[in-house]
Amino acid sequence: MKRLTKTMLGGTGLVSALFVLSACTSEVSPSGSADVSGLQEQITGLEKKLADQSEKNSEQNKKIADLEKKLEELSTTVIAVNEAGGKASAASGSNGSAGKGDGVLITFAQYEKLEVGMSIDEVIDILGGEGEALSEAENMVVYNYKGTGSSGANAVIAFQGGKLLTKAQSGLE
Repeated sequence: MKRLTKTMLGGTGLVSALFVLSACTSEVSPSGSADVSGLQEQITGLEKKLADQSEKNSEQNKKIADLEKKLEELSTTVIAVNEAGGKASAASGSNGSAGKGDGVLITFAQYEKLEVGMSIDEVIDILGGEGEALSEAENMVVYNYKGTGSSGANAVIAFQGGKLLTKAQSGLE
């Protein structure tokens, strides 16, 4: 009799344990297998987030590489300037140096010698110095040169990538 009571109590304990476990676990479909479609959707969402993050990391790594390249170019320019005694050639950068200019007055004859595509050094040799930098962008600079002639005579010269892009003048003689 004791054995039968222990078996019954053991069976009752087992049934109670199964009942508690079934209440704590995932939903069970009528066939008895756990419903995994919700979990699969969550996994798919996480995989998409991971792919998006990988793409962002790739883009950021490319930007970092580009910035490191620019930094290396600038470091090389600084070293060259220091070795040249602190005076940079206009050709050492992509467009020359910005500043107040050399106070050069140019003539119409000098202006006519300028041709699109000339380097900054070639233009400076013809004009006798740098003009006043009016505007600078990453790869472009615009200079103003005061000119001989009527009051307000001047020339505006634009460089892109270190080459003469365009020129304009007013009142030069």
